[in-house]
Amino acid sequence: MNRIILLALSLCLSAGVFAQKGYNIRVKLDNYPEKDLILGFHYGEKQYVKDTVQADKDGFFVFKADTMFPPGVYLLVLLPDKRPVEVMLNKEDQDFTLMTDAKEPVSKMKVKDSDDNELFYKYLQFIGGLRPEADTLRAQMSRAKTKKDSAAITDKLTKMDERVKKYQQDYITQYPNLTGAKIVKASIEPEIPEFTGTDDKDKQRKRYYYYRSHFFDNVNLADPVFLRSPLLHTKLDNFIAKVAPQHPDSINVIIDDLFKKMEGSPETRRYYISHFLNYFAKMQLVGFDACYVHIGKNYFCTATWPAKEDLEKICDNVRRLEPILIGKIAPNIVVKDRNNQSHALYDVDADYTVLFFWAPDCGHCKKAAPHLVEFAKKWKDRGVKIFNVCTAVTDKGPDCWKGVEEKGFDDGLFMNMYDPYIQSRYKTLYDVQTTPQIFILDRKHEILMKRIGAEQLDKTMESLIEIMKERKKQGK
Repeated sequence: MNRIILLALSLCLSAGVFAQKGYNIRVKLDNYPEKDLILGFHYGEKQYVKDTVQADKDGFFVFKADTMFPPGVYLLVLLPDKRPVEVMLNKEDQDFTLMTDAKEPVSKMKVKDSDDNELFYKYLQFIGGLRPEADTLRAQMSRAKTKKDSAAITDKLTKMDERVKKYQQDYITQYPNLTGAKIVKASIEPEIPEFTGTDDKDKQRKRYYYYRSHFFDNVNLADPVFLRSPLLHTKLDNFIAKVAPQHPDSINVIIDDLFKKMEGSPETRRYYISHFLNYFAKMQLVGFDACYVHIGKNYFCTATWPAKEDLEKICDNVRRLEPILIGKIAPNIVVKDRNNQSHALYDVDADYTVLFFWAPDCGHCKKAAPHLVEFAKKWKDRGVKIFNVCTAVTDKGPDCWKGVEEKGFDDGLFMNMYDPYIQSRYKTLYDVQTTPQIFILDRKHEILMKRIGAEQLDKTMESLIEIMKERKKQGK
């Protein structure tokens, strides 16, 4: 997948995204001998430094400017070990004071003039206050000797969990517009109901579909606060990698739905268009370049915000990849044999055609050759033909026939071809920038598989034939 162009992500943090009231955050830290205090912020998957200040004569670290911060979760970074202390910012609440102990920043936090931070730290302190009791109960559970003892401990843990849920629900319900409440709500996983079914597999399937459809119930993807939080990026990546069906067509439908839900926050949408474009550019699983092409074609290449250089490179890459996605009809090429007789790919009479691009001086091709020869011998009488295209050009073209002999590509097993002046445009049509390259086509020249290793060819062919048999049974 190294042929896929990645987009360099850049932060869209121009002054235009800030309101015009200004922020004024004063911080007093006990047991903090360091001179500097850093203010940072979350942005997608990373954290960035916004400002660094020193204490004033009264011992306060003051972060101040005439513009407002975009809402989100910001960080006081304590030196020298770079421990983060979270700060909640919303659109209005950006003039306040925080006082705490650097050794125990959460439990000792005191807040003035910020309901958002005061309520958030009360919540953290509530959770922290329950933790010792919960840890003790779990330790007792591991030592419980009777069912009665286990049941009693379980009951206490359940009641404790109910207290936490009630606190969370009250917090979220009473203060829905505060950043802290939004973050707490987003951290709550959807509760899956008990399902009835014919068997455990059926119930598990129902649970999965419920979980998948309710995964983002507690996150408003159109709220810009989540772009500057530690939750959204992890949640999105986990959903795509672990929850969504791992098939390009399914992923593309899901991506469309996610981007639609982000329309109320253009900055968030731009960021994740870029992120998932890169994500699928680096994806090593075969076939997922279809997701890269889908995002590039439908979102990136139709946008006005990308830099011109990025737009040209990526959209050109998308145009080259789209015709050779799995499921597409492979482009026809006309190349020549050692006697300079022309042969069209579409004239190959076989149920399956393995299209193999190789070069005489390619080390990986040399390693692939024994696997190709073994495969050719096994499959020659089973409706499979191998259409070899040597990629040596101009005066090195004759090296192809020397390479054919060296690698054992016998004319009785392989259809050996070359195109020393690239008249067929195969390099462009099949995006052949490196060798070896393998494409498997069916009789209708549909691309069934591509860019796999030669050592995978035999097992892949067995699997494809089984899949095609099953499709035939289903009338597809």
